[in-house]
Amino acid sequence: MRPSRPAFAVALVSAAALALAACSTPDGDAGSPSADAAADCTPEGLQTLTEGTLTVGASDPFEPWYIGEPTSGEGFESALVYAVADELGFAKDDVEWTSVTFEQIVSPAVKPFDLAAYQTTITEERRSAVDFSSPYLTSRQGVIVADEGKFSGAKDLADLEGAKIGVTASQTSLDAAEEAWGDAVEVTPFNAAGDGMTALSSGTIDAMVMDVDQGVAASTVYFPDTHVVGTLPPVGEPEQLGLVLDKGSALTECVSQAVDTLDENGTLEELRAQWLKSDDIPELS
Repeated sequence: MRPSRPAFAVALVSAAALALAACSTPDGDAGSPSADAAADCTPEGLQTLTEGTLTVGASDPFEPWYIGEPTSGEGFESALVYAVADELGFAKDDVEWTSVTFEQIVSPAVKPFDLAAYQTTITEERRSAVDFSSPYLTSRQGVIVADEGKFSGAKDLADLEGAKIGVTASQTSLDAAEEAWGDAVEVTPFNAAGDGMTALSSGTIDAMVMDVDQGVAASTVYFPDTHVVGTLPPVGEPEQLGLVLDKGSALTECVSQAVDTLDENGTLEELRAQWLKSDDIPELS
């Protein structure tokens, strides 16, 4: 059963916290491992919480990241975790999932997981508290409008001038919207992206700006009376997502190597095409 709109709104309270100001790709604590380190990237050589088991943290599952429970292997991040596990030599049955809050994922406290997969943006501030793998996705900000609304046929930024635009308060979507339109639109902040999508469906706002991959799922699964018209021009450094590990984790280099391998052999591209379905969405100019 697909989650209801209220469930989506609750899930996006956590998701909205992820779209903080973008920063650069991780370096020293998430680089490619040395040849010696690579030789230890096996279940026997990895220092996991439970010997022979890879424990993965995630929070409330919602599309397109998780379809059903994380154990399903369906959804971008569920499939990604199992692909990373496979690169490290873990069978699917050797992956154990644990439910955690987003605060647990990014806090400096000792982690109840070996790695976490929950749309976590790589930032310098967070890297002072946790390790990140190599990035597995570069995000963009999408513009969602109502199918029957005044701006349903928008094809460029100018077409949306005069619109009331919803954003998630104090997040990347706010900066991107202000950079794209300046004073030509009325920006309305919401505490959570789900609240903004509800306002869009009711006609309270004309468009909603949010992560484009989440926007595609929102418009096709949770709010089918809406659609994504395009993405905003990027602001600052690219916003990238990474797997989260405990600060100084002995697994970081091996997990980064696995992500790098999946990038190099085309697996990440295949997973994006299968689960995110946002590659063909144009950038508004």
